[in-house]
Amino acid sequence: MKIIKLISIFLILSLSFLENVEGTNRKKEWKVRKSTHFNIYYKEAPNQYIDKVLKIAEDYYDTITNDLSFRRFDFWSWNKRCKIYLYPFKKEYQKVTGRPFWPGATADIKKREIRTFIFQKNFLEMALPHEMAHLIFREFVGYRTSLPLWLDEGAACFEEKISKERRLKLARRLIKRRKFLSLEELVNINSKNLILPEYFYAEAASVIDFLFKKYGKEKFIKFCRSLRDRENWLKAFKKKFMDSKVFLR
Repeated sequence: MKIIKLISIFLILSLSFLENVEGTNRKKEWKVRKSTHFNIYYKEAPNQYIDKVLKIAEDYYDTITNDLSFRRFDFWSWNKRCKIYLYPFKKEYQKVTGRPFWPGATADIKKREIRTFIFQKNFLEMALPHEMAHLIFREFVGYRTSLPLWLDEGAACFEEKISKERRLKLARRLIKRRKFLSLEELVNINSKNLILPEYFYAEAASVIDFLFKKYGKEKFIKFCRSLRDRENWLKAFKKKFMDSKVFLR
């Protein structure tokens, strides 16, 4: 009996050791490629694809920081680079992130990380600029600043270059059909009661588009500075955009 117990203990320890070794090896599987503002982590992927991701990500960084007038603030340099994890398979991405089937990518604002899987459809065209805009916007205004969902998502959707016009066209159709929500109604929508995301994203993007066209970049960055300084978003909104009383009481 003692021999059997010793054998059992030995097997358990051996299995535990193998699991630890396997886990260590799995961690070492990540390869990394670096650019000015990004570290791309991947396991298996064509070099051409990684080159493409790096180039497009850098292009988006320049575009987004310029669009939001944040270009003078170099957020992601040296050890502050944004990390993009490219999982080899969708199942592994879902297992690690716990995300359901439909989101093409996910971002961790505080860790400055974006996660997706290789060759994810529309990642480079839509999900990457969307998630990057979330990170850059929050990097400037602050992680803990309390904001309505429409402002966070509006800034992100505004940077989806390919789908932006489609969203704005949808917003215009909603206006014609008198189904466009007022900003007061948008404010009350959050992640828990969001029912029609496409409509919501379209309207949120259209508000940001209106603010830029009506008031310009400088007004918008002053508004963002107020948010960064922890001023109540509604108070700052009314102060910086004088006509806000027309659509927000």
